[in-house]
Amino acid sequence: MVRSFQLSFLLVLVLATIASAQIEKVDFRNFTYQPYCAGEEPRRVTVKNGELSEEKQVDGYTDRFFFKVFNSTFGDLNGDGKAEAVILTVCNTGGTGNFTEGFIYTMKAGKRAMVTRIEGGDRAYGGLRSAKVEKGLLIVDRNDTGEEGAACCPEYAIKTTYKLAGNKLAPSGKPVKRQLYPSEPLRFAKGESGATLRVTVGPQDRKRFMLGARAGQVMMVSVNTDKISVRLLEDALVTEGANGFTAKLQKNGTYTIELSNYEEGAVDITLTVGIK
Repeated sequence: MVRSFQLSFLLVLVLATIASAQIEKVDFRNFTYQPYCAGEEPRRVTVKNGELSEEKQVDGYTDRFFFKVFNSTFGDLNGDGKAEAVILTVCNTGGTGNFTEGFIYTMKAGKRAMVTRIEGGDRAYGGLRSAKVEKGLLIVDRNDTGEEGAACCPEYAIKTTYKLAGNKLAPSGKPVKRQLYPSEPLRFAKGESGATLRVTVGPQDRKRFMLGARAGQVMMVSVNTDKISVRLLEDALVTEGANGFTAKLQKNGTYTIELSNYEEGAVDITLTVGIK
């Protein structure tokens, strides 16, 4: 009778432990992943505080490896009333490429288990931007270069919605593409040949302003800080200056001024543009 009671108590304890196990309690910033970024086969990578950085000398050069968890979110993707974890990572193997990859984890019998991977890419070539769970669906945002873009610089983002079917992600609906840095029109007041405006550029972000001009005119652009990079996107005879440039324009048309912030925080600036 006593033994039966003890066994029943242990069973209840085990079941209660399994039931209380939640994926949200797993420390994914101190965790072991198996990404594909280091080669054809997945490699075990253990992060501490969300990162792993290694360097070693190989045949006269320094072999570098960097891996980081940059986004995590939780939500019920399989309809069982319990959350899954969606983890996004980025990996650099020593070159210019930064390869992203996502992982989805769930709890099975009180233990974490990987369900599937989320395909990423190298920076603008399909690099993962973010992921979230809404109404049982996974929404993934990826970079896109556009028609003539380069890996360094995404011009668009593509939002794709997925439904988790077993251990596979099935697209749900059509992907939605949006421009990351739409140009804002810049107009001068009537009778004026220039304008000054206050602009806030977010961290690791860009802003673009467009205005019309004629061939032979000279455009002068400056900002009041060296924390912002300023450039003209169209062809012209450009002379770089302190925190800005002067450009002699070669044709009639629309010209685009780009302000880039590579800082970790937002930057407030004063932008001055003139044409003569």
